[in-house]
Amino acid sequence: MELAIERVSLQNSLAMVQGIVERRNTVPILGHVLIEPDGNKIRLSATDLEVGICTEVACKASAKGSLTLNARKLFEIVREAEGDEVTFKTLENDQVEIKCGRARFKMMGLDPRSFPAMPSQAAKGSAEPARKAVKGDLKVAATVLAAMIDKTLFAVSPDEARYNLSGVYIDSPAEGTARMVATDGHRLSMVDREVAGFAMQGGAIIPRKGMAELRKLLDQAGDGEVELALDGSLAWIKRGPTEVSMRLVEGEFPDYRGVIPKQSRYQVSVGRDLLLSAIKRAAIFSNERYHGVKFGLSSGTLTVSSASPEMGEASETIDVEFGGDEFSIGFNASYVQQVLSVIPEGTDAVLGVSDEVSPGVITTPSDSQFTYVVMPMRL
Repeated sequence: MELAIERVSLQNSLAMVQGIVERRNTVPILGHVLIEPDGNKIRLSATDLEVGICTEVACKASAKGSLTLNARKLFEIVREAEGDEVTFKTLENDQVEIKCGRARFKMMGLDPRSFPAMPSQAAKGSAEPARKAVKGDLKVAATVLAAMIDKTLFAVSPDEARYNLSGVYIDSPAEGTARMVATDGHRLSMVDREVAGFAMQGGAIIPRKGMAELRKLLDQAGDGEVELALDGSLAWIKRGPTEVSMRLVEGEFPDYRGVIPKQSRYQVSVGRDLLLSAIKRAAIFSNERYHGVKFGLSSGTLTVSSASPEMGEASETIDVEFGGDEFSIGFNASYVQQVLSVIPEGTDAVLGVSDEVSPGVITTPSDSQFTYVVMPMRL
């Protein structure tokens, strides 16, 4: 089999699959990309068994067949090559000769028959039972879906042992409303959007890795509409020649509604940029393990401070409208910085607090459908 592909197009397509390919795995084939010629194009596929991506690129093929090559090494070859066209020629014993310009490479591949099946729409009719009857079709502008992901993905738990917190929960609290929620047990981020006709039969947890790849795909969608489909134990989105598919996370997402305070004793409005800068400066002296900073509220001021017996202390005062009883509350600096980073520059953040031990709530007038809850720290 011989293939000839425009180098830049191939490089862009290979770049898309890098996030799926397993860096460290005990199954070598999961580090490979499957290349399948189909007429005047080739299909590139990669999977880690839970998340899969498939994209197409134009080519010239002299014969039918398929091959697999190490995805990262192939990407490096195509990226560093100087020619305009990359050619592939299969040799004996799963070897492949690659030429680009004056450069020539010989790579060992693996038997394409050992490449695993990917989670995809086709699996809907398979014998694999669905975990539950999760069904929903979210048709929305790509920019809207991207913003919802940006405001929740950062709060997903990195602890793989807490599998039911390892993704973004998507639900429809009312017909015509889409909701995304993420939590790691220390903070929670929730955003709603009005989506005409959207409804779901139960909620679903989309894995962090799949959501991150979905987000990358949305960057290429511009202002166009996309469809995120959920059915049984699968979710997928297709945009142009590229499809990202994934298995939903098993398990029940915790009852997040009970975590969100119904009201806060004090509502303190502060400039997002001022607060973010103050936290960054104060955090220089925060404990390197716990990253705690203290918010002190007194008449007309908010003081952000930190102290370390080994290094020193820092504080910065911001003018705010506050006339309540003086008190202070501690937060993880990183948790507050991350939420402020997804609030638009030049806008205000509203800090809702009640006392030293109750959760803090951060909202913004720039997005009335966004809520962030963060647990306090003892400092």
